[in-house]
Amino acid sequence: MELPDSDLVGGSITILVAAVVLWDVWILWRRFDLVPRLGPLKNGGYAWASTTEQEMSRHWSSILALTIMMAAPWILAETTQTSVWLVVVFDILLGIHMAGMVIPKRYAASRTHLFCDGQKHEWEGLRLALKQPRGRILLHRKGWSIFAPLPLGGQAGDLSHARSWISAAMKGTEEWNLMCNEHRNEEE
Repeated sequence: MELPDSDLVGGSITILVAAVVLWDVWILWRRFDLVPRLGPLKNGGYAWASTTEQEMSRHWSSILALTIMMAAPWILAETTQTSVWLVVVFDILLGIHMAGMVIPKRYAASRTHLFCDGQKHEWEGLRLALKQPRGRILLHRKGWSIFAPLPLGGQAGDLSHARSWISAAMKGTEEWNLMCNEHRNEEE
């Protein structure tokens, strides 16, 4: 049985990775459109930002996995006779992806959605994790199996405000309205 051409396989994988990286870059570019300002939101809710250090803490396992993925092709390239330029392009793409993971992010909790990583998630599709890590908020996406965890980074004070609004949004309209009234009273 003849194996497929290694450059064809490597090129196909590199094109697939390029598509994922370009999609992620576009999604991250939108984060300022989705969350244009930070702090309390007009109709209740809260918007906050993270730092590079917090994003590294948030994505440490993915960064480790990407580092291994960047090294593995070098081990296999000689054996499979894959062109070096494909391995270099593959590593550059994964490096761009890794850089996108650690740039500071903007988050917002509104009445109907959580805005995170340039995307918006409806509250019905999320739940708070039973065990919360220190220094982050951990949500789970319903129906996502092992890909369910959705950690949110930020400063301790911001996370405290955000956790209150997230909890209110998940409990429903009555709880949300109570939070809005509390915050209006505090402002007066």
